[in-house]
This record gives sequence, structure tokens and C-alpha cells, in this order.
Amino acid sequence: MNNTTRIILVRHGQSIYNQQGLYQGCCDDSLLTEKGRLTAYQTGLFLSNISLDAVYSSPLKRARETASEILSAIATIADTHPELHVHQNLKEIDLPAWNGLSFKYVREHLAEDYRCWRERPHEFQMAAEIEDKSLDVNSVATLVKPQNFPVQNLYRQAQNFWAEMLPKSIGKTILIITHGGTIKALISTAIGMKCQDFHTLQQSNCGISILSFDSAGDRTELEAMNLTNHLGEVLPKLKEGKQGLRLLLVPADSEKDVYTDSVARIIEKSPIDFCLNSEGENSAKMAEKLIRSRPNPTVQLSVSTERFMQTWHQTIYGRDRQNSSLCTGLVVAETGEIRAALNQVLGLPTQHQSLQVKPGTIDILHYPASAKHPVLQAMNLSGTIS
Repeated sequence: MNNTTRIILVRHGQSIYNQQGLYQGCCDDSLLTEKGRLTAYQTGLFLSNISLDAVYSSPLKRARETASEILSAIATIADTHPELHVHQNLKEIDLPAWNGLSFKYVREHLAEDYRCWRERPHEFQMAAEIEDKSLDVNSVATLVKPQNFPVQNLYRQAQNFWAEMLPKSIGKTILIITHGGTIKALISTAIGMKCQDFHTLQQSNCGISILSFDSAGDRTELEAMNLTNHLGEVLPKLKEGKQGLRLLLVPADSEKDVYTDSVARIIEKSPIDFCLNSEGENSAKMAEKLIRSRPNPTVQLSVSTERFMQTWHQTIYGRDRQNSSLCTGLVVAETGEIRAALNQVLGLPTQHQSLQVKPGTIDILHYPASAKHPVLQAMNLSGTIS
């Protein structure tokens, strides 16, 4: 009997506020765009071969619309689907003072608050309501009283959801349609990430992430994160700007050609500026094969295994990325080395085992020019899920 609980997380499709670059938090004024409905339907088709035991959605309209499109697509293949359950603990983060404001406005006119939100999300504070809503929106910064911690509250909400839902879902496969911030909090609380690392996980519209929980509660694994291949995005779009450094991390624990071929297909049309591999024999061989499969020459470098992780992080953090264009590197290393590097980025212990790094897939780290910390864009990207 399989007692593993599998959770498939999907962010809602593009909303009107997403399209316009506005903060929406848990306000309910924003509906899906035509693109948002289309990608939600595509996501349903992609998930139609998976047997689902239950489907949960945030109560906000953009999530419920996404759920409707996904379930409609599934029904065209499977003729039926589980009932949709709407759950209050799947709402998005509450940012009342910023609702409807543009990202640009907040970044430029509420700079101190924005800096705290980006660099110290666990300390970020915002009043629950604006005292005098008749005043001009430009006065928002002077009206809010620091009495509320949105990110900390979101993490508590996620913990409450797991505490209620997991005991009654043992051995089941559950689909959850919710929001970017909520998914980051659900993943973080499941695998032990702290809320100060809230911004290190990227969530794209209709991106798919997968968690698995054993029945004893002793082991939680992140099987995949932010898969967007089903939407025609071979690599997820860069949300932090097309600058800085992007690393495509490839595990090389096997010499099987099928794994090399799988990775080669994923990166076939992606620009690669350099290739870095650890000294392990599998890493060197796989890197060489991947480089040979590309039409244009790529610089290949080997790094001592014992200094591999430290070398690339020190190099990246030590350089000025403010005015750089996007540079993409292919990094081939043993599974354990990649897991240790990802753990470091996510603020987890080096030997933490919650990240399931799979052969034949790619993990993507982006070191934006505009941010101090790296972002995990995707994990175990392969084009399929089972």
C-alpha cells in the first residue's frame, strides 16, 4: 500500500493585475486575462494523465477561474474529475496598502519599505488597513502603522493548511490551485525553509510544483518546482530582469546516454556562454557530450570537486552584476554537489535531503543584477511529470 501523499501545486494563470504590473495581494479585484485562461486550460491538459483524489483552490477569483479551466480540460480527457474544494488558508499574502499600486511606483516612492520587503521579508511590516481611504494614494507610506508581518502571517497560514489537510490525505494525490506567494510559503514550510528566504523561490503563472509527504511525517521531498514546459516555455521566464547570471545545473551521477539526450533536448535552443563541470568522471564526460551537441563553440572549465560549490558562489557573489547583460552557464556536477548548492541558496543545512535532484533534468539558478540573492527558478525541469 502506498502511503505517500503527493501534492501538485499550480499558480493561477495570468491576471489583469499581473499583466499591468500591479500588486494584488489577497484583494479580489483581478480576474484572468485571455492568456491566463488559455494557459490554465493547457495546464489541465498536461495534468490529465494523473489520477487526482481531490482538488483545492484559493477562494480568490483568479484562482477559482484557473481551477475551472484546469478541471474543464481534464474532463475532456477523463470525462470526470474530483470535486473542487475552496479553502480560506490558500489565499494570497495580504498587502493592503499596496493593492493596485504598480511595482514601479512602490519601488521608487516607497523605497525603504520595498527594500525591506525584498531583502528582509521576515521583518517586513504593513498595517492591516489604511486609516483614511479618502486621502490620496501617494500618502499611503505615511498612513500605514507597522503592526502586521505579512510574510510571517502567510507562513502561519501555510502551516495551518498542512496541519488540517495532510492527516486526511494520506496516500492520496491532491491538486492545489493557488497563488505565487502562497505556494512559496507552502513549499517553504513543508521542507523547512525560513521566511527570510521567501524571495529565493520563483513561481510563474501556471507553473507546476510537486511535493511528497510520507505517512509518518518523517520525510518531505520537493520533487519538482515551477515547471513551465507545458506552456511552451523551455526555461521559465526571468522575473527579476534579463540581466545577471543564470546557471543551468545538470546532475551527472549516471553515464546513461538517455539522461544526456534529455538534457540536450531541453537546452537545444537556449544560449550557453560557458560550461563548468566538477572533476568527477561522470561530470566531465557528460559536459563534453553536451558541449559537442551544440552548434556554437562553448568554453568548458573543470573545477576541483572539494572546492566546486564554494568556487562558483564566491565568484558570483564577488563580481559586480549591476550593468551586466544576461550570461548563461551550464554546470554539470554530481547530484550531491548540486543538492548542497541548492540547500545553500535556500538557507537549508548542506546535507538536507528534502530536495529530490533527478538525473536527466535541469535546476535553474538566477543571480539577478538587481538583487543581492539568487533565485531558484525551476527544479527538475524535464518536460514531463508522472
